[in-house]
Amino acid sequence: MSKKYINLFDKEKFAELLDKAKGGRSINKYAEECDISAAHISRFLRLMIETPPTPETISKLSSKAYNDVSYRDLMAAAGHIEIGHSAELGDLEDENDSTIEDYQQKMGRVSRISPREKISQFEEIEKKYFQIILSHLYEVDYKWAIQKPEGRFYRPDMIIDIDYEGYQRWILDFKATFNDRPFMGSFIQHVYGQFAMREIESTDKVTIAVNTDKYYEQFFKRPPKSLRANLYVMLIDLDKGKILKEEQLCSYDPK
Repeated sequence: MSKKYINLFDKEKFAELLDKAKGGRSINKYAEECDISAAHISRFLRLMIETPPTPETISKLSSKAYNDVSYRDLMAAAGHIEIGHSAELGDLEDENDSTIEDYQQKMGRVSRISPREKISQFEEIEKKYFQIILSHLYEVDYKWAIQKPEGRFYRPDMIIDIDYEGYQRWILDFKATFNDRPFMGSFIQHVYGQFAMREIESTDKVTIAVNTDKYYEQFFKRPPKSLRANLYVMLIDLDKGKILKEEQLCSYDPK
């Protein structure tokens, strides 16, 4: 039988971190900024609650935390993750650990920023992607028109009608990252699977836009073998606000 991970809520540690996260603000002010009940925060600070807060609540608390108190710190004190835990083979085969998130929590590898903060950062990065692509379009010498992305199973970030080098439509998918950590191979397969579930014509140009060299290289190390698409990978420099390069990964000719 595999060794099970046990959630242990350290009330004292959590209260200490929460007080540190609050900083010099009043409980009411901190609660207002986090969109959490002040009474709820007060009960945690006074060690009156026996059960840990949910990851969603911790996400809210950490999003407005002072003094470098991180999402990961609060998750550990709440007992949702165990820092330094070494997973056994049986742990990885547990039917309850079917997601990457479950495995990362077992290993204590939870990001220091909360899911809410990540979403906000990704949205900002995607805005930059959009602005860079739009700036590029204003410099080209062919006609183009941005369309509203649609799709039931997969919806790209941008669809642009074009008339260039035999292509009539340009489909772009933004893949943002905060660091140089490469994609997992399964994630790349998921990206290809999304394209495989969409109607793609031979006159469509499909581009995966990334913002790090490692991400860029990972796609060329794992190219699709039988994807019916004119697929390209684009490297974008977010700091300089420009496209660095774009290369074709595979082609589609129905003839």
